[in-house]
Amino acid sequence: MLTAVTSILIFSMVILIHELGHFLAARSVGICVSEFSIGMGPVLFSKKGKETTYFIKALPIGGYIKMEGEDEEETSASESSFNSKSPIQRFKVIVMGPVMNFLLATALFMIIVLVYGISTTTVKDIDYNGTEYQAGLQVGDKIQSVQGKTVRYWEDLTNEITKHENKYEITVLRNGNDVTFEIPHNYRHIVGISPVVKEGEYTTEMSVVNIGFPAEIAGIKAGDIINTIDGVEMTSWDLIRETISESEGRPLIFGIYRDGLDLEISVTPEKQITIGYVTEVDRSFTTAITGSIHRTIYYVKLMFQLIGMIVTGQVGSEAIAGPVGIISMVGEAARIGLYPLLNLAAFISINLGFFNLLPIPALDGSRLAFIAIEGIRGKRIPPEKEGYVHFIGFVLLMALMLFVIYNDVLKILN
Repeated sequence: MLTAVTSILIFSMVILIHELGHFLAARSVGICVSEFSIGMGPVLFSKKGKETTYFIKALPIGGYIKMEGEDEEETSASESSFNSKSPIQRFKVIVMGPVMNFLLATALFMIIVLVYGISTTTVKDIDYNGTEYQAGLQVGDKIQSVQGKTVRYWEDLTNEITKHENKYEITVLRNGNDVTFEIPHNYRHIVGISPVVKEGEYTTEMSVVNIGFPAEIAGIKAGDIINTIDGVEMTSWDLIRETISESEGRPLIFGIYRDGLDLEISVTPEKQITIGYVTEVDRSFTTAITGSIHRTIYYVKLMFQLIGMIVTGQVGSEAIAGPVGIISMVGEAARIGLYPLLNLAAFISINLGFFNLLPIPALDGSRLAFIAIEGIRGKRIPPEKEGYVHFIGFVLLMALMLFVIYNDVLKILN
């Protein structure tokens, strides 16, 4: 029940903000909006305004606004119609949907930073047995760059460190001076699991099983209780973590309790770079502004990287999640706490904004592309031809949606 309610709220909020961007931009340039809908399918609620009818529909997987004259010839359009407006005005109306999604994500990240803080690059605590301390890193050092690349927050730092094999060069600010030295990597073995926390204590029940990691690939699920590894009783999370870390990458047999059944699952840990220090957390208002903008840009860059990896075949269709997969992730995030839920909501908003800007027929990006072509050639492509392209795109998108939902259901069943 919690998963369903939370998912509906998040989907509705993200779609509402997107369509509100289109709506407010349309009204600002004098376009009459006859319908404003959140959701698709059967109507649950409707209200007639002065010139707009507002709908809430049963399926929170989309939304739309209906503008006067959107599919009519420009010559027959009234002054309050979409097609009567200049290319710049129409561009503004279309682009404001995705822009509002990015602004929503930034606002959510700002709340996260103000409440939970954001990890900076100033070293707060360090493992005195780690390679970082042995190489010369000290508590209080402010890490400026990795391999010459400027880093400002923990995400930058870890992203740059993991790009380099064996060792990396680091520059820190210490007592007003820049100090540069090389650090060999620390490594550990992991399977990609996190425990449930009860009354401040880690348990042997799994709260998160990271997608694409050995545990998820082998079939371990959130909610599983780890009783044994290689026949040895696991009485604590620390013991589980230590056993995995010391495995040296050999297969481990996990004794799992799930839904009244005892299962045995073989998992082969993978080698991962680990960082032997933690950094200070900042919750200041200034950092909330800069950090939230930085995190939004960071996730947008990740979206570009994912598109590139899909195009080049580095990742397959399993990396794409549709409504069913997202609802599953929302449920896990809601069960863990507010922080991951807010973070996931921000990421979903970025995802919607980014995806809509792609030049795919029926999406905002395609409409922006037609307006750009109009600006270049000085003449608009006939609306009926543009509408035909968007219709074909819509059919293909629905086919893709069914394929993604099918994949989501298979993942859950498996």
